[in-house]
Amino acid sequence: MEKIYIAHLYYDLMNLYGESGNVLALEKAFNDQDMYTEIINLSIKDRIDFEDYDIYYMGSGSIENQNLVIEDLLKYRDKIKHAIKNGKHFIFTGNSYEILGKYILRNNEKIETLDIFDFYTKETEDSIIGDQIMFSNLINDNIIGFQNRNTILNNKGNHLFEVIKGFADNKKSKHEGLHYKNLYATYNLGPLLIRNPKIKNFIVKEVLDKKDILYKEIDTIDDKAYNEYIKNFIS
Repeated sequence: MEKIYIAHLYYDLMNLYGESGNVLALEKAFNDQDMYTEIINLSIKDRIDFEDYDIYYMGSGSIENQNLVIEDLLKYRDKIKHAIKNGKHFIFTGNSYEILGKYILRNNEKIETLDIFDFYTKETEDSIIGDQIMFSNLINDNIIGFQNRNTILNNKGNHLFEVIKGFADNKKSKHEGLHYKNLYATYNLGPLLIRNPKIKNFIVKEVLDKKDILYKEIDTIDDKAYNEYIKNFIS
């Protein structure tokens, strides 16, 4: 039987807003496709192989934990870049998104990050907290989200979402998140894939397509909940 392997990166350090729910949502979605799914929890004490797994997921963490993760990930920079270019699936939510850029500017200190994409992050005095409605070309539909941060990011290309309501990467932008090949990164927190089953299913189908496995359309309770969310957010 074909198996799906999901690497939950820094599960103990980058799970500030219950991002493990996204991993469980992916597991259930693959199980609904009659796929055996294994979640591998990886952290600083572990050796991380960026060729072994089908999906690499990382959520958000405190500033202290983010710094620890950055320090650990820097030794994998070339391998991560190679895996991204070769079409491995990566999902980054919350401030793990920031790790993909050149650096984070915090208290006039420049913190080196992976430098895989051409953007940087800057800490601000303003707290950016609130609900989001965004449009995704991937599914031709809206995405519901929530943000809680005090940073802005100057990503100028490879956008993931168009912001309809709420906060973009920065005040001048109308876009949020990063999409490159099979990498998806967004500031949006919490169970993003549970609240947005269409984007979850899109990613699941992509992974199955790479394995030449037919995706089966399945109606779930998540779809009904999403429709109710949309009504509440737009009203």
